[in-house]
Amino acid sequence: MSRFRRVIALLLTATALSAAPAWERLAALPIGNGGFITASIAGDVVIAGGTTWQGDVKAWLNQIWVYEPARNTWRAAGRLEVPLAYAVTGHGPDISWFAGGSSGQETHRALWKIEKGLVPQRIATLEPGIVYAAGGRIGPKLYVVGGSDDQGALERVGSRFFAFDLKTGAATRLADYPEAGLMTGTAAAVGDNLYVFGGARWDAEKKAAVNYASAHTYSIVTSQWTALPPLPHPGRGYTAVALDDRHIFIAGGYRNDVVEFVADAYLFDVKSGKYTPSTPLPYAAMVGLVQNGDWLYCLGGEDRKKHRTDAAFRIRWRELLR
Repeated sequence: MSRFRRVIALLLTATALSAAPAWERLAALPIGNGGFITASIAGDVVIAGGTTWQGDVKAWLNQIWVYEPARNTWRAAGRLEVPLAYAVTGHGPDISWFAGGSSGQETHRALWKIEKGLVPQRIATLEPGIVYAAGGRIGPKLYVVGGSDDQGALERVGSRFFAFDLKTGAATRLADYPEAGLMTGTAAAVGDNLYVFGGARWDAEKKAAVNYASAHTYSIVTSQWTALPPLPHPGRGYTAVALDDRHIFIAGGYRNDVVEFVADAYLFDVKSGKYTPSTPLPYAAMVGLVQNGDWLYCLGGEDRKKHRTDAAFRIRWRELLR
């Protein structure tokens, strides 16, 4: 290669690197936290509940915190009625619903909502309890797949799939998830479909989680599950968020006991069924992701065993689509 061509190649590489999307560091969370509820309400980012570690003791939280983007600051905003982590959430404009979860002592059997006043409201009692499940909102229902009805009984992780009415909590049993149990998977709703990625089943004989690379989508129109192309790697604790009506951002998680936590990220195109490597997370962890206006926020999470990070970053989500 001539010197002129080498110079041009270097310039093009530098231009591409300078134009690459970059995460912006924000004020740290008030406490290292993971497994919390995330929401976008009235232009602010809300997190509620979760878990942290105090030495070798796992603590379950009930605090609500609000991040104000204009001030780059967090403030306390009340409490949930119970400590709660690992619930299933569904979002609407300036409102989020969450179902189940655990206090560390018991699995919750309730559906709540939180909106502009930031006062959580209990909507209904649910049957069964739900923890370590995945799901999302489509229209007037919250769809919940997998998980256990007892946070202390991983051997009871199953493939059950429910739709909960967001006004009454009434449950409708739907076709089971097409894997042998699902826990700590992730899901995102796009249009009339729920897309579910990764997660794990519990191997009772080995007393260990076995990670999936598999992915499936459920259509509320046909009431059927359809297999999707598998993820590039098996893993549990991925986090997925629908960026628009075509692209789902899937990132982070726990690969295996050798690699452990990762920052890898992919864009899944619901039309083509293809995964494209995307801008990695700013750190390796099972994180909380929430879309708020023009920004995608990456918050806290489990970044190593018996630890939670207080890291907070954001990126313009449209840049991820370039």
